[in-house]
Amino acid sequence: MTTHEQDGADTTPRPPLLDMRQVTVDYQSRRGTVPAVRGVDLTVDAGQTLGLAGESGCGKSTLAMSVLRLLPRSAHLGGDILLDGENVREMSWGRLRAVRWASASVVFQGAMHALNPVRPIGEQIAEPLRLHRATTTPAAVRTRVNELLDQVELPVARSTAYPHELSGGQRQRVMIAMALACSPRLIIADEPTTALDVIVQAQVLDLLSRLVTERQLGLLMISHDLSVLAACCQRLAVMYQGRIVEEGPSTDVVRTPTHPHSIALADAFPTVGDPASRLVTPRDTTPDTPPLLEARGVSVTFPSRGGTTTRAVSDATLAVHPDEIVALVGQSGSGKTTLARTLLGLQQPTAGEVRFDGRRLPRSARALRAYRRQAQLVLQDPTGALNPRHSVYEAVAEGLRIHRVPGDETTAVADALSQAELRPPEEFFTALPHELSGGQRQRVVIAGALALRPRLLIADEPVASLDASVRGEILALLLGLRVDLGLSTLVITHDLGLAWNIADRVIVMYQGRIVEEGTVEQVLLDPRHEYTRTLLAAVPEPLTGRAGATPAPTSPSRQEPTEDPSEVTGV
Repeated sequence: MTTHEQDGADTTPRPPLLDMRQVTVDYQSRRGTVPAVRGVDLTVDAGQTLGLAGESGCGKSTLAMSVLRLLPRSAHLGGDILLDGENVREMSWGRLRAVRWASASVVFQGAMHALNPVRPIGEQIAEPLRLHRATTTPAAVRTRVNELLDQVELPVARSTAYPHELSGGQRQRVMIAMALACSPRLIIADEPTTALDVIVQAQVLDLLSRLVTERQLGLLMISHDLSVLAACCQRLAVMYQGRIVEEGPSTDVVRTPTHPHSIALADAFPTVGDPASRLVTPRDTTPDTPPLLEARGVSVTFPSRGGTTTRAVSDATLAVHPDEIVALVGQSGSGKTTLARTLLGLQQPTAGEVRFDGRRLPRSARALRAYRRQAQLVLQDPTGALNPRHSVYEAVAEGLRIHRVPGDETTAVADALSQAELRPPEEFFTALPHELSGGQRQRVVIAGALALRPRLLIADEPVASLDASVRGEILALLLGLRVDLGLSTLVITHDLGLAWNIADRVIVMYQGRIVEEGTVEQVLLDPRHEYTRTLLAAVPEPLTGRAGATPAPTSPSRQEPTEDPSEVTGV
């Protein structure tokens, strides 16, 4: 316990904000009892930031959700969880309801799923105030909502916006504002920056760190990325197979880890410019063969409120050749997802054209269905891509049935799951999405695309939710598929490390335009455009957690986009 002094007089030892003692969590499933957390001891004090690191499936999110008893009914919680000295396990439902939001709150990983899509964000921020502060007047609620928006650096005018009208970073800021609404003393942030580009990630981490300092909050932050945790946490705890295997000051755990799993996590972080992180051999990026996929002067505009239009993509020209991996990079709101949907025929261009194998993309539903068997999409969010009531087998077999692929279905499903590193595949056939970790769910999505044996894969942030070691396996899988099948891949990502890992060429997109293109070495080691240099400057260094040494320019490129029409699609 830590001694706290208040007003210079009170030196009475106070209990930690959070004190977890021998916490265990077991899940009951069709496969029997599955232990997720095994005897964990952790504490978080006021003004302290604790990072909880580990791979997907290690139990870190389960542990975090146990603090406020947010676990599903299939979970059995053991041990003691003391919140400000009060045992959460012994709280009545009425008391627990009062503690949630008011004493401790959670910033969830998927802001789009946590926010109500049909309610303005201002109303959603106000909801916990109305529920937990019965005496608050409407005028006081409005004032508090405006204060919260200002704290998370969002314009007050955006309070009337709907979630789909905000970028990913802005939605995450709304989640933080909701978590702060009732002035809790403890914030639990579960992968709050996983789906964010490096610029917005840096902004969110700075915001959390500042709020902890100014308001003397306790912060428990969960991530599979050690560099992210090192950027804002004083202490780190590493979790492996349900247990805490290492804990200490962030600098010590990241720089000199002692447990083999901690060492593996530290070593797995890709470093742009490090030859050891480059998983591919330099290739000829201008082959004599014509492009497999080509966009020529593509523009896409969307109607906006007030009768105006918003241009999401402007005069984009790119090509993906056979047996090539191209990375399309840019921050949230750059238009890269809209361009990806246009390349797949899911969105018609306002101007320009898309060609596949030398032919212009068809418009009829039947012809497009045939095209999409050859060009498959891997979605960023596995939770939204998978039907929660369908087993893994059904999820992978769905595409085979839609396209009436001949051959033995069971064999095809098993092969696809094996390629996606879910082995032995038969053990996953009957599993439902909620029984899998985030990384396993993403592999199921990838398996569904691979089952059709496409010629082209368009992968929208395919490893954003995966831990470092699993991320490496999936990237190695994509490389192996190129070698074995000649599979071409267009990877849409905000992760420059991914581009350095596996891409032959990099295309940089900013505010709907392609601003730089070239080989990986040309773009990432010798960037010519100011925006590319800004992206590189915001990448955390793996051993320090600080942004890179390249100075970030003072320009509009530092500003986060306010609206991305591609977000409306939910892709």
